[in-house]
Amino acid sequence: MITAPVKQFRSLPRLLGELRTFRRYIAVILVLGLLYSVVQPFALKLTQQIIDGLQKGGAEAFFKTVPLQLVLLFVVSGVAKYFYNTLRRNVTERVVLKMRQDLFKKYLEFPQSVIDQGRTGDMLSSLQNDLAQTSGGIDTMCDVFKEPLVFIGLFSMAVYWDWKLALVTLIAAPLVAFLFSVSGSAVKRYSGRNLRQFSDLISLSQETLSGSRVVKVFQMEMPLLEKFKELQAAYFKTIWKSIKVQELATPTVELIGACLIGGVVLYGRYRISHGEMTTGQLIAFVFALGLCQMPLKQLNNAYLKLKNAEAALDRIYAVLDTPIPKLQRSGARRWEHFESSIKFENVGLHYGDKQALSHINLEVKSGDCIALVGPSGSGKTSIVNLLPRLYEVTEGALTIDGMDVKDIHVSDLRAQISFVTQDIFLFNDTLYENIRFGRPTATKAEVEKAAEMAHCLAFIEKCPGGFESRIGERGVRLSGGERQRLAIARAFLKGAPILVLDEATSSLDSHSEQMVQNALDELMVGKTTFLVAHRFSTIRRAQRIYVLDHGKIHEEGAHANLVGNNGLYSRLYHTQAGLPLS
Repeated sequence: MITAPVKQFRSLPRLLGELRTFRRYIAVILVLGLLYSVVQPFALKLTQQIIDGLQKGGAEAFFKTVPLQLVLLFVVSGVAKYFYNTLRRNVTERVVLKMRQDLFKKYLEFPQSVIDQGRTGDMLSSLQNDLAQTSGGIDTMCDVFKEPLVFIGLFSMAVYWDWKLALVTLIAAPLVAFLFSVSGSAVKRYSGRNLRQFSDLISLSQETLSGSRVVKVFQMEMPLLEKFKELQAAYFKTIWKSIKVQELATPTVELIGACLIGGVVLYGRYRISHGEMTTGQLIAFVFALGLCQMPLKQLNNAYLKLKNAEAALDRIYAVLDTPIPKLQRSGARRWEHFESSIKFENVGLHYGDKQALSHINLEVKSGDCIALVGPSGSGKTSIVNLLPRLYEVTEGALTIDGMDVKDIHVSDLRAQISFVTQDIFLFNDTLYENIRFGRPTATKAEVEKAAEMAHCLAFIEKCPGGFESRIGERGVRLSGGERQRLAIARAFLKGAPILVLDEATSSLDSHSEQMVQNALDELMVGKTTFLVAHRFSTIRRAQRIYVLDHGKIHEEGAHANLVGNNGLYSRLYHTQAGLPLS
């Protein structure tokens, strides 16, 4: 999980700060909550008057007004409750929407190096489960203000009928407060653990579904199922502990209340027999004391939800507070078009403690085509990833048109570069939208022209919906060659002068490779091209070849010269061709 230091008890105050945007709504909600809170005390007062009136044979006029008073009371209660709940949930959803948007924006801002250190499952969990817990906390915040008002109103009526007896019942307050404190701390602790374990479940599920072909081919279903069961058992164990803590509080409060009410009834009987209290007052007092349990239970539930929310907010704010390395220096220059050359000057690159590149020196002139060759892990892809600043040079300098890439506006830099890779990412959208991803402002005619240039029209026309056909998640409904040509169409549409082809034909059969290669040949015309490949039929197209091993350039030159040098390139070439070394 991508994290930053989390300060204790800072999340809820910070959330309250974000709620200031909705202070007018919240003010109305609190007024409605106050109105809703006074209904129960008034209802109790009316109940006492009815009982006493019946015992005394009250005036007929009084009982004629009772139905109207009851209806009016509950109309006010119903209207206040409706608007209280709808406005409260409106604010909750709007705050959560903003937080979800902030999280997604943060994920988009993360440098590739930060994303590589994290897990997709953690990010998805924050967007889903953490925000759900936060929503529950925000939704119940207003109850923290309303329920004390309900309690105060009910208890005030109890004081009104018998203040001495009411004050005696307060002996239970410290016990209830202690119960809230202990249960709340335990729930927050378990909630934080639950959220981490849920992230593990989401990560495993996401990885399993994304790699379903590998899972099936290597028959990993049972081991993965066992791992899922193990993670789920740990998750359930923590959930169960949290449930037991939460559910223990309510019956405990009810038991305390029942003991108090039992004592009140016995004492009230004594007061009535001595003419110090009416039956209506005792019944209303008992009702008031009994109803006082409801706001206490609601407060406990609200407190536990806030503790859950606090654990979730700690994780959310940890993501939002993760520092983003500044990609753009102050005074960065605008750059409209690539003109002369790209230079790597003694460039080094580290992935954490691991050195991926060391002392890379090469120059590519505008319109040139170079190839990067070498064993897996030699640093070929690392070099091309430095061009759009997916990773930052840690030693030396990378310059384009004489400018350090760090001095160029990132948006301008990336606008000049197109990638066609082995692992093509396609969205679960239409063919048209996946091509238009190359340049979102393109017209329909431009999209269709790009598809034609990339030799896509033949398979697009066979699709039932043509350009409007949906291709499934990651383009699952297309063949490998069709996905590659779609990516080439994107590059055609973007029209960037610098082109990176990273193993663009490595996983294709010979027929698909030929079709894709034809499209690539057309795409490369007039472009400054970086070829990352292991097939020598592709490499030989390059004017200059750089041979890498362990992050360093070991050889460079044209194909014919390198083959005759009996070096690493020659060994790779003869091995692939099945020829003996000379």
